[in-house]
Amino acid sequence: MNSKLGKVARGTPSGQRRTPHGTVLALSGLLAFGCNAGVLTANDPESAGDPSNQGGAGNLSGTGGAGGTGGSTSGVGGSNTGGAVEVPPLANPDFLPTRIRRLSNTEYSNSVAELLGEDFDVAEGFAPDARQGGFTVNDAQRVDPVLAKQLYAVSDTVSEAIQGRLTELAPCDTPNDELACAAAFIERFAGQAYRRPLNDEERTGLLAVYEVGAADEGYAAGIALVIRTVLQSAGFLYVTELGNGVAADDGTVTLGPYELASALSYLATGAAPDAALLADAEAGLLNTPEGRVAALQRMAGTPENLDRMVQLVREWLELDQIESTAKDTNIYPAYPGLQAVIAAESYAFVRAVLDPANGYADHVTTLLSADWTVGDQNLAQLYTNATDLGDGRLSLPARRGVLNQGAFLAVQAHAHESTPVLRGVVITRRLLCMNIPAPNSLNIDVVPPVPDPTQTTRQRFEVHTTDDACASCHKVIDGFGNAFEQFDGMGQHRTTENNLPVDPTTTVTISTALDGYYENSNTLAEALATDPGVRECFARQVFRSVMGRSDAQAADAEEVFITAYRSLPMVSQGNLFTLLETVVANPLFAQRSVYE
Repeated sequence: MNSKLGKVARGTPSGQRRTPHGTVLALSGLLAFGCNAGVLTANDPESAGDPSNQGGAGNLSGTGGAGGTGGSTSGVGGSNTGGAVEVPPLANPDFLPTRIRRLSNTEYSNSVAELLGEDFDVAEGFAPDARQGGFTVNDAQRVDPVLAKQLYAVSDTVSEAIQGRLTELAPCDTPNDELACAAAFIERFAGQAYRRPLNDEERTGLLAVYEVGAADEGYAAGIALVIRTVLQSAGFLYVTELGNGVAADDGTVTLGPYELASALSYLATGAAPDAALLADAEAGLLNTPEGRVAALQRMAGTPENLDRMVQLVREWLELDQIESTAKDTNIYPAYPGLQAVIAAESYAFVRAVLDPANGYADHVTTLLSADWTVGDQNLAQLYTNATDLGDGRLSLPARRGVLNQGAFLAVQAHAHESTPVLRGVVITRRLLCMNIPAPNSLNIDVVPPVPDPTQTTRQRFEVHTTDDACASCHKVIDGFGNAFEQFDGMGQHRTTENNLPVDPTTTVTISTALDGYYENSNTLAEALATDPGVRECFARQVFRSVMGRSDAQAADAEEVFITAYRSLPMVSQGNLFTLLETVVANPLFAQRSVYE
């Protein structure tokens, strides 16, 4: 990673501008945040960039299908002044509503890297993404004042970092007609950034930006300012799902071909569409289910794009949170030295399961029941029963699947102790899609069991099942979570706690095929691996991740997808790539509902 970018991504104080002209900043701001009037300029990051500052959810008008403007921000919907916003009903609830979403941090970094041909991790210091149901692809993303400052600083620093490459990025063989060279660069660069052809307004505006930048300092300075402006522009920051704005009789709009290209590319690669996908869009191939599936198959699962699939699975099981999970080093002194190793295992194991070259057709079963993991002797410090298989893998017969690995166990625990509640909640909500309400939604104040050196953690937490207000939920939650009490708060195996024997046996009673007695988390994991309810929940989670919605307004659309899922052969229902193909082939992917 470029060290300059790593530094600036954490924020550069406003006022430390290196480009001299105030006029430049005003023009940059106009294009950066897409306002036709009342410009929130880029030299005022406190107020710039969040459509909600103008009255709510922010609609980038006309950015829909082919040839949309990508331009003006008009505040519609919500407000920052407080109070609930009444959302009108959908004309057709079988489809998700039209929307505009901001790129996630990863998508932004990947898109910048592709635009400029360098491995820039420009979002490293950005504020964390908002999450919907645990997933970072979220239509609630906003450009708030903090992110506006960070985008401003990053665009400035990227421009500085590529100063030596400007003639490579924007070659000009006709120095007597540099304006024509700039126009050609804008057409190519901004078109790639906006992921669609430019319109006349955008061409004119960006050329004006170039002229201001070049006025005193020449061609390179003008090109640099165009790059800075594009990296902050609405057309680059936002992905639209608006169609052409004309609703059919059934209350739906169809996404434009370039919108479909963006949706497919960010799903499969976490980055902007490549030239081949944009060509498919221009030719109309993405308008058919077969064309979308073919495009997805070309991109998803390839070695260079597998990270996006790994991200989806890690977010599903909350494994990605291991990088930010801290422990009390007085209790777990080995954890700081193993945290990075545990995180690396989490990534490498999921990648190995999903990699088509390894031949695992049923990803759910393999993820949850594998008797191996990916790691070396550093990881064997945590897994004392591991055997080196000699191919970068460790045999783990006593730790079946990802739920018995360090990342899950450490994330779903407190800093100073294990907790059956956290582990059980993930299984009920993320693996079984059970609607377990949060205590505060029931007006219940949770008081953690007080420390007691004469009891095990399980014994202390059993107070939940004796409390009438808590028992109904905790009999379900703890029935799963207790099975993992053979592992402490950082994932180390244990047989005793406070000099008392640990009891990992459990009985599940949820009125499904999972009901029964389990000796420990390994036997439970093997049962979860083949349970139809887990497979259907996984399909729901894939849908929620892809579409960026899991709220009540998306419930009908989700059921439409699940109907399609249930028609798949059993052998395919646990395969991530098959599920993704089922999503993109469905009309749900290509159409949106308008509000009544």
